[in-house]
Amino acid sequence: MDQAAEVESIRSAVAKHFIVYDVRASYDSVSMFITPDKSVLEVQFEELRKEMAAIGYIPILEYMGGEYQISVVRKPAAVKRRPWINLILLVLTAGTTIFAGAYLWAGYTFSDSLITADNLLYGSLFFALPLLTILGVHELSHYLMSKRYGIDASLPYFIPSIPPLGTFGAFISMRDPMPNKKALVDIGFAGPLGGLLVTIPVAIIGLILNAQGIPHPGIPPGGQTAISNSLIYDLISFLIPSPDGVFIHPTAFAAWVGFFVTAINLLPAGQLDGGHIARGLLGEKSMYLSLATIMILFVLGIFYSGWFLFALLIVFLGVRHPAPLNDVSRLDARRTGVGVVALLLLVGCFVLVPLYEVPVTSTFEIDLLGDNSTTVAAGSMTFFSFNVTNTGSVNITIQLDVHQMPANWSAVLYQSNQSASEATSTLIFDIPYGNYTTVAMRIAVPSGETASTKVIVLRGTSIDTDVTRQITITVS
Repeated sequence: MDQAAEVESIRSAVAKHFIVYDVRASYDSVSMFITPDKSVLEVQFEELRKEMAAIGYIPILEYMGGEYQISVVRKPAAVKRRPWINLILLVLTAGTTIFAGAYLWAGYTFSDSLITADNLLYGSLFFALPLLTILGVHELSHYLMSKRYGIDASLPYFIPSIPPLGTFGAFISMRDPMPNKKALVDIGFAGPLGGLLVTIPVAIIGLILNAQGIPHPGIPPGGQTAISNSLIYDLISFLIPSPDGVFIHPTAFAAWVGFFVTAINLLPAGQLDGGHIARGLLGEKSMYLSLATIMILFVLGIFYSGWFLFALLIVFLGVRHPAPLNDVSRLDARRTGVGVVALLLLVGCFVLVPLYEVPVTSTFEIDLLGDNSTTVAAGSMTFFSFNVTNTGSVNITIQLDVHQMPANWSAVLYQSNQSASEATSTLIFDIPYGNYTTVAMRIAVPSGETASTKVIVLRGTSIDTDVTRQITITVS
């Protein structure tokens, strides 16, 4: 077909749906100026898009200089699909998440060995399976919504990684441009919504399992990586509390990853899901929101270096989101509501510092219960009580004794779970991290003591901490 015939063929196809009053052709496109009926503009353009897609063309609707214009370009040649790449990446990611699950299960059960049949089995069941399900449903939700709009999309590509996550997530490839703003919002929101519908029940199951866990004896030598919870995860944790000192169950951690992935995807920047939604709602102005998001991530990188990497990745993939084919039709109130829900979910799933290191510390505090001074008569006894709290990150052994005792005075110590007959001058006991114990001190004043004021010091010591507390006794 020669150029003139091709231009006429394109004009005729557009003229079936719109009144065309001017045609301009260039070497790579044909532009037609139209007079549309705004009430049916969106429907007519969608019909035109489908008809032209069938014969290898892509129409683009714009409103410029007070005129409506449809530009038609040739559809790029389809790239040959290689589904075996999806399969290979899925198998590799399954392997890395199973290994990560074994690593997590070994830590959860205090196992000294990593590669054992039990660790691999339970790591697969309690971590790899729920995590891959969350990521898979997220991407399949995008895929199915794309198909609903007639957009050619690939199956999910999973990305393997190292423990403790085992994967960098997954993505699908869009082989057709977005048809309109509605598609941008719906396809962008479908993934996070589908992923959350799986993540929330996984979180409930994981926290129920977590509540049955055994408290760990402390932080391993060298410290430990800990996680910060999002608002949604904290709410579920409040409803299903776990004992202090329990390492997170791998299934609960898989849910945590699910919430974190949702937050990342909902960032309103570039080609992320939140970027799709922002472009649909704000049009070209979404670029400013994208730039603001990147700047915020760079600032947050001061607190967590991972945000630098995410910001650089968004910049690498592109700050400006491509316009849909129909960038003219307005969105309805329902899509605006979707945007509000997406923003609320972003706030609910986001954490400032997702991961942080917990160092090994063996600190404790001694808090006097009541006044630190009293008045007693000679020949009588007085009592003081203290809470000794483990403020460190490991179980510790503490030694308590009394210093600066006046001559002929005596003092003994005993824990709240002991009787006074078990009191000793030196008390040695263990406190698990995150816990406290109450200690009583009984002081006997000799009968011949003259009126005076004395200072007595209670001293506590652990591996690297020395704490003292003073009390004052006035003899009347």
